[in-house]
Order: sequence, then C-alpha cells, then structure tokens
Amino acid sequence: MKGMVLKEFGQPLVLDELDDPKPGPGEVLVESKTNGLCATDLKVMAGLVKTAPTPLRLGHENAGVVLETGPDVDSVRPGDRVVVVSKKTCGQCRMCRNGHEEMCLNTSGRMGIEMDGGFGQLVAAPARNLVKVGPNVELPGASLIGGTLASPLHSIRMARVGLGETAVIFGLGGLGLHALQLLCHLGARVIGVDVQPEKLEKARELGASETINAAGADPVKAVMDMTDGVGAEVALEIVGGAAVPAVLQQCLDLLAPGGRMIILGYHYGQSFSIDPAQLVYKWIQIIASHNHSVQDVRDAASLVNDGKVKPVISEIAPMPEANEAIERLRAGDPIGRIVLEW
Repeated sequence: MKGMVLKEFGQPLVLDELDDPKPGPGEVLVESKTNGLCATDLKVMAGLVKTAPTPLRLGHENAGVVLETGPDVDSVRPGDRVVVVSKKTCGQCRMCRNGHEEMCLNTSGRMGIEMDGGFGQLVAAPARNLVKVGPNVELPGASLIGGTLASPLHSIRMARVGLGETAVIFGLGGLGLHALQLLCHLGARVIGVDVQPEKLEKARELGASETINAAGADPVKAVMDMTDGVGAEVALEIVGGAAVPAVLQQCLDLLAPGGRMIILGYHYGQSFSIDPAQLVYKWIQIIASHNHSVQDVRDAASLVNDGKVKPVISEIAPMPEANEAIERLRAGDPIGRIVLEW
C-alpha cells in the first residue's frame, strides 16, 4: 500500500510504499478513504507532541470501508462504511468502567498520533473502535465525526448545557462551527466570537443568534450588553496559539454566576493566572475536555445521518497533495475542515 509518512519532525510528509497491515484477533482491516486535517496534525509534525514517534502515518480523523475482519469479530463486515475512533482503550480500567474511556489509564495510544493512522491506504483497528455510518453520511463528512464533531459533543455533555442557556464560542474554526451546531440543536442561544468576518458569517448561517468580531469589539462588554448585564451560562474556548490566555480570561469575565468555562483549545507551554476569588464568588466551574468516547462518535454519526448537524468542509484534496493542504491549514484557519481523500 501507499502512505504519507512523517519521517522527521519539522519536515514534509513523504509518499512511500509500505507493507499492508494485517488484522489480528478482534481487529478489522479498513480501507482508509478520507481524513480530516486539524491543528493537532500541525503540532505532531512540529514535534510538539512528545508521545508521537517517527516514522509515523498521521490521520486521527479517519473514515473508510471495511475490507476484512479478523478472528472473533462480528460487529462489522466487509463493505461497511465506518468511522475509525483513534484512541485504543482497554475497556477495563477505572476510567473506562466509569464511562471516561477517553482518559483510559492503559491506552496504547491514538492512531495517527502515537501509532499509524489513516494517512496510509489501509488501517488495522480494533473492532470496538469502529462506528458504522448511515446511508445519508458521505465519507468526507464521516471523517469529521470522529474528532471535529465528537470532541465538542463530549465537552458540551460534560458542561450539561441546557435548553435556553446562552453559550459563547471563542474560535469559529473546525471545532467551533460544529460545537455551534450542537448547541443550537440543544436549544441554546449561541454567540460566536472570531476575528474573521467570513467565519462570523458562516456562524450566523449555521444558527448563531449573534456574532462578535473580536478584532473591533470587546467580547466581554458585547456579551454583557447582549445579556442585559447577566452574562452567559457557558463559554467555550476553542482558539489556539498566543491568544489562549487572553481568551480564557475573557471567558471567565463574561460568565454569569454559576457559569461553566469549557477549555478545548491549547498550545504547549502556556500559563494562565486565575484569581481564585473570581471563581469562588461567581461559582464558576472550569471544564477541560480531551478527546471523546466511542459512544460520542456513535451519537455524532446519528446526528449527521439525521441531518441535525452538517459537517463543514472547506475543501477536499488528494492525499498525495497532503503537504500542500497542510501548508494552507498552517497559513490560515479555513472555514471548517480540510479533508484529504485517497
């Protein structure tokens, strides 16, 4: 098979001929069809994710078609269209048993980050990591279900967002635009914050009640004005880079008493100072969310199949042109996800 391989950190991917993987007991061989690109891929390529090895085939937002099943597999069969959930979990540890397999204590890693993923034409994955997609889901959109959609869904569930609550999203990139749709589906009033007019326009198209251009307005003041001085019940931080600490403070400042701040965006090595009195007197909860469960992916797939959430794709590029697509991602955050297709 062919694969796009990261052979050295800081260097472009290399199209290479590779051995075909073989499915073992409880595993399935999947023909990789589509992969979403995200900022984590950039971090891996730069060598910032210290658990990532080289050589490595990236691709943690992967969808494809089942080719072959190994022994003891009866949950899928050849021809099934599936999302590949990237994190391999034990299913037996305390975190897995408590419904938090995204924080598995015995994980062997994530496909596309600690081990080879969907940037190869074939992927061997545990059967329990596969989620079948319905007939209304196209594979480019399916590749976003296992990360771009399931990760914000997981965080929103942790924050227990309710009908009629006001939620502010900082960062209307791939995760942000999908989080917006999920919140709208739950009946929340959503305010989108970004610095790019095109993203703000897309947010309004997808259901945002109001938008704020942070390049020309103070988001805290704007949200307070929009909520008659009360503030928002929920603030989602989904930005990256140097802006993260400042945005976290803005999230805290605009929350209503009893509000919840969700942290999804990050960059390595940053620090953020918090005044404990602000947390105590406003009874603010801070929820940091990482990854998602297989059930989150199942539910996200159902939402897409039923037309309740729409995968937002900026472009579909051939996998052998991955380096050019990665440069476009690095140069500027696209509206939605760039998807690579074999």
